[in-house]
Amino acid sequence: MSKPLTVVECTTYLIDVPLIRPHVMSFGATHTVNYVLVKIKTQEGLIGWGEAATFHGPTWSEESSESIQATVDHYFAPRLMGTSLLNYQVALNHVFAPYQGNNFAKAAVEFAVLDIIGKYYDQPVSVLLGGPYRDSIRLSWSLAIGDLEGDLKEAREKYEEGYRIFKFKFGADSWKKDIDRLAAVRQELGDGVSLRVDVNQGWDYNTAKKALKALSDLDVDFLEQPLPRWDTKGMVAITANSPFPIMADESLCGGHAALEMIVRGAADIFAYKLTKLGGLLNAMNTYHMARMAGLGAYIGCMIETSIGTAAYLQFAAAIPELTWGCELWGPAMLKGDVVVRPVQIENGRVYLPQGPGLGIDVDMEKVKLFQR
Repeated sequence: MSKPLTVVECTTYLIDVPLIRPHVMSFGATHTVNYVLVKIKTQEGLIGWGEAATFHGPTWSEESSESIQATVDHYFAPRLMGTSLLNYQVALNHVFAPYQGNNFAKAAVEFAVLDIIGKYYDQPVSVLLGGPYRDSIRLSWSLAIGDLEGDLKEAREKYEEGYRIFKFKFGADSWKKDIDRLAAVRQELGDGVSLRVDVNQGWDYNTAKKALKALSDLDVDFLEQPLPRWDTKGMVAITANSPFPIMADESLCGGHAALEMIVRGAADIFAYKLTKLGGLLNAMNTYHMARMAGLGAYIGCMIETSIGTAAYLQFAAAIPELTWGCELWGPAMLKGDVVVRPVQIENGRVYLPQGPGLGIDVDMEKVKLFQR
């Protein structure tokens, strides 16, 4: 116990936070987001927090909140106990090296470790990653109510709040009905807004090919993950024939997948979600590889609380070019949060928390309120 930052405690909390309205995606409607919170404590009394968010079981990926908690409790926590975090990359490699996959679980632990390191040096995590290029980012609001009138109403409201970028969730209905929703918002809000489309793997190749012209006529910024994540061949063909950029999300499930997509030309933009990539450090490696290949960058979300959103913002601040903005509106979509002061969202922008580590203070009474 003589080394600094020796871990003496690692605790997980399973919480469920309702959404302000259902979030309809190609694989179903989400009403509540399921989280695993990770709390790590060192012998000096420093506490770090991490988080992984999922949607009603292993729907978005193979990991669920229950499997993430089990992995952290039974495999990662025992290897963390008694480990010094001072050389944090060495420490994390020691904890994770024997275990395959489980990127969401690894990310939640890594967030907590970096939160501690930042507090130890009295610096935000963005400084540990090289320093912040920005302290706020323009937001893209996701229209995912699933019906035309509901999306129109929400688009008007968010426009009044300062949003000028909207991303539509497609794939739960026919592509023609989805196009009708998009066209209605384009007509309502005009050419002064940016419109994007996310299919969450909901189309096959022929459907995506048919939809390209209609999407082009409505001047969309990009089309996100139209095909199943395994269909790299299809993504290559769609990217080569699309008049606008194609973005990979679910297909971007790690560094090796990123390299294959870059080499084969399977996307123009990468959507960075820290949990699917295993944390901030792996995401930074992937980002720099993609940037050298000329790909654009966008920050996605899993509707995180302010804990996870703060981690994503540290990454978003530390990358040199963030071409397409972000959708880090998670705290605004939830009926509650678990921190003292939620991440600031105002006038269509989200702001980097100020302070050491992730820059947030967890409120244990709020954690208990949502604990399963």
